[in-house]
Amino acid sequence: MQPPRRGVDPVVPPVAKSWCRIDAWLSRYAPKALAGLRPPASWQSIQEAESRLGFPLPADLRESLRCHDGDTSLLGVLPCRRLYSVTEIIEVREMRMEIWESDDPDQAETPWWGMKWVPISGSDGDDHFIDAGEGVWQNHLGDAVHDDQAHFLGWPSLGSWLHEVAEAMKHHDQSSWAGAVTAPKVDSSGDIHW
Repeated sequence: MQPPRRGVDPVVPPVAKSWCRIDAWLSRYAPKALAGLRPPASWQSIQEAESRLGFPLPADLRESLRCHDGDTSLLGVLPCRRLYSVTEIIEVREMRMEIWESDDPDQAETPWWGMKWVPISGSDGDDHFIDAGEGVWQNHLGDAVHDDQAHFLGWPSLGSWLHEVAEAMKHHDQSSWAGAVTAPKVDSSGDIHW
């Protein structure tokens, strides 16, 4: 996940609209990748997850999960590692919360994890997350690696990032594309590369 360009503040469409654009592009250019996306999560599974978390999921994440409950690929369909399902979101967060030492003095300046961070994608212990807490970083996307401090990526919401992914797909055949997300390439076997 790369941060957005400075000075660009597009009107962000609903998450479902960006997913429709992403799905349409994948259907046309990378059907193998599209097949890796799971069907929508049920409202019941989302509500059960929120009950286990003790707080609501960010609205953009709820809407995204209602489009696709993560993906089954090895490396990820989108440029963010593999998207987590509702079940994986809870499992990964609970694992991180067990390891996290919130009272560690280093957490104040170099956090490894946060109280209301919700993992959305990852691999090998490195996770992208959304801050579901209140304050200046609310809804922002971040990256928490397994062996170093976490940091925010500059994306103000999952919706803004999904919109830019859809834009990159739209411009995949333009070598001059200089968007906030690198345009994807599809190889002869139908695998997508970002």
